[in-house]
Amino acid sequence: MKLLTSIVISLILLYLPAVAETVDEVVAAVGTTPILRSDLRLAELVRLIEPSPDESTDEFGSRLLEARIRLELQFRDLEASGTLYRLDIDVSSARTALVERAGGDAAIAPALAANGLTAADVDELALRIAVVNAYVEQRLRPRVRVGSDELRAAYQELVVAPIEGTGQTPPPLESVQEQLHLLVAERALNAEIERWLASAAEQIEVTRFHVR
Repeated sequence: MKLLTSIVISLILLYLPAVAETVDEVVAAVGTTPILRSDLRLAELVRLIEPSPDESTDEFGSRLLEARIRLELQFRDLEASGTLYRLDIDVSSARTALVERAGGDAAIAPALAANGLTAADVDELALRIAVVNAYVEQRLRPRVRVGSDELRAAYQELVVAPIEGTGQTPPPLESVQEQLHLLVAERALNAEIERWLASAAEQIEVTRFHVR
């Protein structure tokens, strides 16, 4: 009887489903689009952002998640509005840049395999980056205008104020005007990007999940 019982138990255990293994985790959602743990591994692999020397692993992970959410939010906003389909998008260049940041073709293939990723995952990330870059360069940058008042204010803030009281004579505005123009224009562009992002966040819900 004991032998029969042991056999029955063995047969039951044989046909029981194996313990479920976590293949991937949803760490956030942008609208109905999940951001997976593997998306973050890919973002780290291709150095979507660079770690700071003084930040912890958890801090870098949080920044990486926010960067990936930001990218997805921008992409989904352009997709929803239809703007995506009216942009001149260069996915190939974006993909090449990602591969180079990951160490080149020879390095990225085994790294992808080791993290359960494929070349298609790189393509998807490259598409998002290419779309966002195209929108910034083709739609937002042309809106930026730098006037003489902004230049003079930047000259006072960045050139005159730092050496005030040192006895040094600041260079004339004309000699640094080109550099100041670039800097002020970049500031204005960044402000446009942040306004766009804020508007997108009002339209698309972002959910962050607390996962280990």
